[in-house]
Amino acid sequence: MAQEIKESSEQLPAAIIGIRDQYTRSIIINSFKTIIPIIQHYTPSSAPSLHDIPILFWSEYEDIDFSQILTHTKTHLANSYCIRKGLIRKAQMNFNIQKYVAKYPNSCLKKSIPETWFFEIDHVDYIDEALDEIFEVVQECKENESRERKHQFILKPNLGNKGADIKIFNSIEQLKAVFEVTLEESNDDIDAKILQNDEIDESMFHLREWVIQRYISDPLLINGRKFHIRAYVLAVSKIRVYLYKDMLALFALHTYKPDDINDIFAHLTNTCLQIHDESFKESDQVKLFWELMQYSPEVDEKDLNSIFEQIKNILGECFKAVVSEVTQFMPLENAFELFGFDFLVDTSKNVYLLEANSFPDFKQTGARLSHVISHLFENTIKLAVIPFFEKLQDLSINQNQTSDETDSKFCLVFKNK
Repeated sequence: MAQEIKESSEQLPAAIIGIRDQYTRSIIINSFKTIIPIIQHYTPSSAPSLHDIPILFWSEYEDIDFSQILTHTKTHLANSYCIRKGLIRKAQMNFNIQKYVAKYPNSCLKKSIPETWFFEIDHVDYIDEALDEIFEVVQECKENESRERKHQFILKPNLGNKGADIKIFNSIEQLKAVFEVTLEESNDDIDAKILQNDEIDESMFHLREWVIQRYISDPLLINGRKFHIRAYVLAVSKIRVYLYKDMLALFALHTYKPDDINDIFAHLTNTCLQIHDESFKESDQVKLFWELMQYSPEVDEKDLNSIFEQIKNILGECFKAVVSEVTQFMPLENAFELFGFDFLVDTSKNVYLLEANSFPDFKQTGARLSHVISHLFENTIKLAVIPFFEKLQDLSINQNQTSDETDSKFCLVFKNK
């Protein structure tokens, strides 16, 4: 019997797990032990020579050998698509959505995306020229001089996450001040690396591509604090898209003060910005979306269900908008990917899509709610990994573990025709 298991296991796929973050990697490995305990998993450095056997690559994007993925479409599976900038770069996603809305004006996306502007600037000396590209923002900032309640905007790098380099402003002087600091630091870092013959991080150049969004100044508050919803979304093959039902609510550290734009902890809800502050408390900052009604009379079960349905509709339309742009989003038959989508809710319970993140920071969930990420990866294995490898479908050990799509914690929001 042992010999039979050995011979059978030799035909099983090998899982090469190269995720560097310890929090995420350990949960992935434990999820495999729960769902497919017989499968062998390796780190990239410890993997033996693997020839003529199926392979699952679950690694960082830059470590995936896409030449192998594109060559071995029936036996190799990757945890990322090769091309998806039309979704994860803020300007490109907005362009694709606006193009889609122009074609389908009744789409829910028309009212679900904050008004967005894109511009490039590579040196502080060219700020005035760059501002010509966003004349509507400039005009509103000038009009703010005579307004009691000023119109506010939020500035973000086109490609970036974890709240890096995000600023809120309501005047051109504030906007210029941001660039005078950020661009000087970025250019100094690049110059230093060139002098030292060091490799230049691609993200440094993306600090020259920016988006400005109209700031949603009337967010729904829970006990006086602003929050955003983090939804995990699984895209499988070419292409089915699922929303993970156990969404998170990530809270600002300070009480919301709409006019005090200098208090970033009142406006920004990214836990990675808060974690080093002495007042940070995981249980206060990270909560389950479906438990929000326990914390405030502002929301009830009907509200949460309505928000959830809006998110489902927005996601479905968002993927419709990007899948037709093959040069910016190209799903692969032998790949899947988990994205982190961020949403904001206003006082009227309307939902807005803020951005989509590749390789989201799962550890922001923390230890208290780590079971949410465990279930996320377990269900990902059921929906994306086991169906791809025929051998896993045949093993009796998995027959009680795999589940129908409707029974999992994922709900289908889009399926390409």
